[in-house]
Amino acid sequence: MCDCTDHKDEIPAYDAQAIESRWMKAWEDSSLFAVDTDASKPKKYVLEMFPYPSGDLHMGHARNYTIGDAMARQARMRGFDVLHPIGFDAFGLPAENAAIKHNTQAAAWTYKNMEQALATMKRMGFSYDMDRLVKTCSPDYYRWGQWIFEKLWERGLVYRKKNPVNWCPKCETVLANEQVTEGRCWRCDSEVEKRDLEQWYIKITAYAQELLDDLEKLPGWPERVKQMQANWIGRSEGAEVDFTLCDKNGEPIPGDEGKITVFTTRADTLFGNTFFLLAPEYKGLMELVEGTEYEETVREVVEGAKHISAVERAQGTLEKHGAFTGRYVVNPVSGAKVPVWVADYIISDYGTGAVMAVPCGDQRDFEFAKKYNLPVVPIILSDDDPLFDQLKDEQGTVVTSVDWEEALTCEGTLVQSGKYTGMIGGKHSEGEAAIVADLEASGTGRRSVQYRLRDWLISRQRYWGNPIPAIHCERCGIVPVPEDQLPVMLPENLDLGAGETLAECRDFYETTCPVCGAPARRETDTMDTFTCSSWYYLRYTDPHNTELPFSKDAANHWMPVDNYIGGIEHAILHLLYSRFFTKALRDIGLLDVDEPFTNLLCQGMVKDENGDTMSKSKGNVVPPSSVIEPFGADTMRLAILFIAPPEKDFDWDPNAVEGANRFIKRAWRIVWQLCETAGDSSTLDKAGLDAPALDLYRERHRTLAKCTDDFDRGQFNTAISAMMELVNAASAYINAVEPESRDAALTALVAEDIVSVLAPICPFACEELWHAALGRDGSVYTAPWPEFDVAEAAADEVEIAVQVLGKMRARVMVPAGADSAAMQAAAESAVAKWIDGKTVVKAICVPGKLVNLVVK
Repeated sequence: MCDCTDHKDEIPAYDAQAIESRWMKAWEDSSLFAVDTDASKPKKYVLEMFPYPSGDLHMGHARNYTIGDAMARQARMRGFDVLHPIGFDAFGLPAENAAIKHNTQAAAWTYKNMEQALATMKRMGFSYDMDRLVKTCSPDYYRWGQWIFEKLWERGLVYRKKNPVNWCPKCETVLANEQVTEGRCWRCDSEVEKRDLEQWYIKITAYAQELLDDLEKLPGWPERVKQMQANWIGRSEGAEVDFTLCDKNGEPIPGDEGKITVFTTRADTLFGNTFFLLAPEYKGLMELVEGTEYEETVREVVEGAKHISAVERAQGTLEKHGAFTGRYVVNPVSGAKVPVWVADYIISDYGTGAVMAVPCGDQRDFEFAKKYNLPVVPIILSDDDPLFDQLKDEQGTVVTSVDWEEALTCEGTLVQSGKYTGMIGGKHSEGEAAIVADLEASGTGRRSVQYRLRDWLISRQRYWGNPIPAIHCERCGIVPVPEDQLPVMLPENLDLGAGETLAECRDFYETTCPVCGAPARRETDTMDTFTCSSWYYLRYTDPHNTELPFSKDAANHWMPVDNYIGGIEHAILHLLYSRFFTKALRDIGLLDVDEPFTNLLCQGMVKDENGDTMSKSKGNVVPPSSVIEPFGADTMRLAILFIAPPEKDFDWDPNAVEGANRFIKRAWRIVWQLCETAGDSSTLDKAGLDAPALDLYRERHRTLAKCTDDFDRGQFNTAISAMMELVNAASAYINAVEPESRDAALTALVAEDIVSVLAPICPFACEELWHAALGRDGSVYTAPWPEFDVAEAAADEVEIAVQVLGKMRARVMVPAGADSAAMQAAAESAVAKWIDGKTVVKAICVPGKLVNLVVK
């Protein structure tokens, strides 16, 4: 019911600053957006990826958070119990570097930036439950990150190992594989090096198959993101094959000492293996060539590979470099002695770091063979290949050199393959099955599944991060910090300007062993900040819990997140790690869900006038204040959501801001004009509506149906278009009908509708209209979403075109849903003079649109 029955003749001016200031305070004072946790309502968990507090928010942040806020506000109006929290991903190297630059402490810098960001969020009208604010650099949060680390350690999912790792010389820390993009640091874009270091790992590979399989449980995720994760996990079915290394005299080394295992998906090509490759990082490689004539050239390849990213090496598009080691291995199927080379396109992160090269069927091996004049033995040919007739019966090697320009990738018949010649070759083929069966029978091979995914390296060597809760004792080894001593507190007084890190902070690392009491050293590596962001969405469900990271009841009530909004750049990093954490914490017994995020919306980038993505490093950001100060936050929100669909990139357009502001002012004016003649909306009687009112009535139902559907699909730009159509229809009605003749119930209802459907997008203006124009108590966000009926949008009559022999002759009204006979009768009546004296031989009827009469 609308109470807007007595208003001044003058329409109040739209004063964005005054309105927004008033409602910011009112919402805060009333804790309007605090979570109810009302079991009688369906729950809706809406979440945007939380920001890193490197400074004030920019327009990219504004877009992300406005999308989520519109979803959350509308969900409240739809009757959901809504959880819509915010926090800060507050650890990390940028804060440390900024603190050094500004001669301050990382904590002081970070907390200052968080306060600024919170003020900007408040100014933008985001409906967060601030009682659930999470800051990952706060001890009451990172304590539980340490607790989770120890629980994973107890389950064998945490370990320490010496390995070749990715080292960023600028950041002075190691990086996980996922944090290296085309050979460069994901954060600073510096070229990454390889170093041999002992580091902490989380065993994400224990969940590789489940992470892959459960992508099928995510229909609400973009296919692109799921494919990226599937490719990164990289499941391959094949076989492990044991080759035997020969000593320097060419004699096979017996037992495990001489065994080198490779993984291959094409065991059927073993007879085409003409050389054997080791990765430059292969353990023991230099021992093979030590003191030999091959040592220098092998070392050159090893050193050169350190300056090429693993990604580039694996892609095989660069020129390949290799060196002969002087050693041989014995092929377990053919018995041939195969020369062992080192090659820079082989990486240690996939398979075993050793590869049986088959140049006839692999382009990278083919190019390497051609460069170093190594044999290319064709062993699988199609029946129409010129070599096929010559080799179809050959079991021994006849052809070792071909004039091909590239490797063959066909599946066909095996040739020059011993007793397997004549069998069909290919993945999962007859020949592959036969060879693997024989390998298994002889104990030199076995079926195997391999993954591209590698365990997550979480050690970081600087300062501003969550301390790893481990203690190194000469007597007891490495032991966890007792749970009752958590958190291991991060000191906040290091001399960062002098380059001091935790490893140099005696007050931090000197401790005693909790097992034997002897002097010991605290672990000085900190955890990768992605460990903090991999479970923060769970802490939001129970942020003040002092006994556990969160209660199982709270997590099971709110999880999974219903709508998650963030950039696609996190597809492999944050999103994969979060899926792993959810599954691991489920297995620890902390929650029951398998996946953290039901629906994922990857918003597009905001670009400048040159088409470049806005970033602080480029200095091309548009701050929200540049729009808010002259126009108001509602204008910024409307412009952001209207310019493009949320998943698309868009160029920032100042003209769109001005257009958004004009529409808000127009909607403001129309609502006030409707309220001038408004009555009780609950008394609306469709039967009593005249033609103009009936048009508005139908348009109301049509646009509300479209707007609601667009909201459900996250298509805010088209939802706003529907709102504009409703405002236009209301304007047309006002202009066409004198005030005393307007239907009071209808104008009241449409005024309510305009305010309600705009409220998720333009919250300040709509809250003001709800109270000042409509005269309502309470908040528009505690009122229900408008009801509508799609069937009511249908007109009683529709206008159709009438053609005679394809030429337009008239337009006529017919009942909606009229059949062909009724349409033809109305059409013939409308064009009687055009068909007088002629015979209608055919009537082509398109229901609701036109009739074409064919006459002679």
